[in-house]
Amino acid sequence: MRPRKLIKLLLLALIFGPPSALAVIVENLYRAEVKVEDHSVPALQRASREGLAQVLVKVSGGRGVLDNGQVKSALADNRRYLQRYQYLRVEDGSLNLQMHYDPQLVTTLLKDAQQPLWTANRPPILVWLVVDEASGRRYATADSHPQLIAELMAAFNRRGVPAVFPLYDLEDARSVSIHDLWQLNALAIYHGSRRYDVGTMLVGRMTAQFDGRWMGDWLYLGDGERLASSFYGRDLHQLSASGVDFVADHLAQRYAVAAGQSGGADVLVRVDALHSYADYRAVVAYFEGIELIETAYPAQVDGTSMIFRLRAQADAEQLRRLFSLNRRLQLREASAGLNAGDGVELVYQWTP
Repeated sequence: MRPRKLIKLLLLALIFGPPSALAVIVENLYRAEVKVEDHSVPALQRASREGLAQVLVKVSGGRGVLDNGQVKSALADNRRYLQRYQYLRVEDGSLNLQMHYDPQLVTTLLKDAQQPLWTANRPPILVWLVVDEASGRRYATADSHPQLIAELMAAFNRRGVPAVFPLYDLEDARSVSIHDLWQLNALAIYHGSRRYDVGTMLVGRMTAQFDGRWMGDWLYLGDGERLASSFYGRDLHQLSASGVDFVADHLAQRYAVAAGQSGGADVLVRVDALHSYADYRAVVAYFEGIELIETAYPAQVDGTSMIFRLRAQADAEQLRRLFSLNRRLQLREASAGLNAGDGVELVYQWTP
């Protein structure tokens, strides 16, 4: 990274503070929907293979999973992973097949193949869009560019990334002008994004060509990083996939864990400021809700502090990255009280 860019990011961090850590539970990670020509068995077989591939990419976080030998064998035997399916007639008259795959079998496959596992706790991303057309530059909204927004939403769903779109109201216009977005003005974008309470942003500036092609740039902001990518696509589907794959690959690289390589180790985590049984239950429920944590139970208690022993398919550093998405867990340095020298690797304060 160039020194000037690094200084700019540090200034942004000083002005606005660290990015908000926030996660939502992504539903339907194990569901896929594929267009089919008819109700025939061959069509079902093709769709089931494609659907399982979609699910594996969503759950692992990366398209590289499809190159693994064990995964290729599973794709050939895809019906084994299919729990249930139903045919849906969509608005344009075409036929879709909606398929649900077995979460346990899919997770086991990824672990056995030593592939990454990206938990359902994922950070939402705020998507800003501006389009340069013959009539001028303007925000791209569901009203002004319905096909573009629909393609983007479909692409985010395919990768299992929760997306939020701005309101583009007067407050947004005052905070982030079309000119700011086109110039990829990070300072203005950070400022305008604060009202949406998210920590990651994707900015797209795009130009529609006379032949129907699109070109432009994507900018990712979050976690103290600024990443850029250019694109040139033949249609909206390709354009949308370029931006979503760009940000999904980066987020998965940060938060996905190669669970099969971790082997199920014990990690001791201390949590301070547990003032009630409800606080304790909330912490345990959060830990047990993370797919990579098999068990969570108290190993030591002293007043309002508690050490939890987590049996996890992840190490302490990987868990630290996952826990950073929960605002109620504030990472802190080991202090007086329970002795972090007893093997405690992470220390947090609980915020109800």
